[in-house]
Amino acid sequence: MQRKVMIISDNLLKLKEIIALQSLPEDDYKHHMFLSPKTMRQGSSSLKFDQLVTLFVNQSNTKRRGPQQLADFKWHWEVVLMSLAQSIFQRKWLLVTMDNNAYGPKGNHLIKAFGFQLTYLKDIVRYLDEVGLVSLEEGKKYKNEPSKTRLFPTDELVIQIWEYFLDIEQEIKPPYITIKDPAKGWHRIINRLVKDHPERQGMTTINEFLKNHTWACKGPVQLKYNTTALEGGRLYTPYQALPDRTSRVRINTLIDDEPICEVDFNANHLRLNLAVLHSQDAGETPYEDIGELCKVDDRNRIKQFITVAMGASDETKAFKALNQDGFNAELFDTIKQGTLKRYPKINLFEGWGLSAQNLEGAILRKVMLEGIEQGIVSLPVHDAIAVKQGDAEWAKEAMSRLWSDETLGCKTRLKVDYPN
Repeated sequence: MQRKVMIISDNLLKLKEIIALQSLPEDDYKHHMFLSPKTMRQGSSSLKFDQLVTLFVNQSNTKRRGPQQLADFKWHWEVVLMSLAQSIFQRKWLLVTMDNNAYGPKGNHLIKAFGFQLTYLKDIVRYLDEVGLVSLEEGKKYKNEPSKTRLFPTDELVIQIWEYFLDIEQEIKPPYITIKDPAKGWHRIINRLVKDHPERQGMTTINEFLKNHTWACKGPVQLKYNTTALEGGRLYTPYQALPDRTSRVRINTLIDDEPICEVDFNANHLRLNLAVLHSQDAGETPYEDIGELCKVDDRNRIKQFITVAMGASDETKAFKALNQDGFNAELFDTIKQGTLKRYPKINLFEGWGLSAQNLEGAILRKVMLEGIEQGIVSLPVHDAIAVKQGDAEWAKEAMSRLWSDETLGCKTRLKVDYPN
């Protein structure tokens, strides 16, 4: 038990070193996280955290509140502090809705489902701002959404809450299949899936297995669709929100207190497009091949072009999306011509990216379910899975075999990422 505590403590210190001295995150969509309920894993940390929450409640309670109101106020404090502790390591601003209408009868359905009350959140946000425990940006309006205040812990608050990060979880409970912007009643269809429907049964099996295991930002694994169950189904779990490129937080976390690695499908959407539609192998280094042909020595730009061009329904929409991220017309056309020269049959600007998402999610679900049969924990990370380092060879074999099964014998390529 003592060794386990030391491993967790050392890991937490390592994560803190990784994000130390970083500046405030950018205030954009990629660096935002929404306030949502959390729980604290029971243990010595939970007792210490409860004492900290009680201190904040006593210092900020300037109104006459009865026992039930005080309990509700304390719960809101717990949720806000746990969310801010996660924001430290996710490198994201915490968004808190401060619009009265969002809490009304016709307001945001998630806010109502979570049980948040504006009067408590206003008092908490005001207190944190007044005593200098958060950087605060007020009321930014989002498309079709009420304004949200953004919070990020200052150093003074970081010192008080960072140590609880690995003990913070989201409750694992249904729904495990969701739809973002339902069209033509698809939300009702999703909600009424029978218990033995393969997707519902598979997602339930995955989550029931994961309940007994531990990892950073523990929470449910969900199958998320965009508008219909015919397009764009992707696996999502809060663990994915941890950064890995700008700061190597995610790869340096643990599963069941053991070091991890991530086994990644290489250039997966491009490979799926060619394999499924044309039975063509994309080769060993598709992005590099395109770059060599079009004389663009920037793999990330080429990958970005392929992802957007494959997902967009027409070329104009693809250019507009990439133009917002620094592509000019010349760069766009140069990479397009290089792509078509290397892969004349590739389907671009036809919205095929949604089909790729569906297929990718289906393969990863099968991998995770196979792992469960052997007692192996795997977590979805976009087009990869995270496993304990000792399970890397199993993951590589299962992912290669199941990808080949879905593409009628075509071959994928994998890469394995380890902590530095």
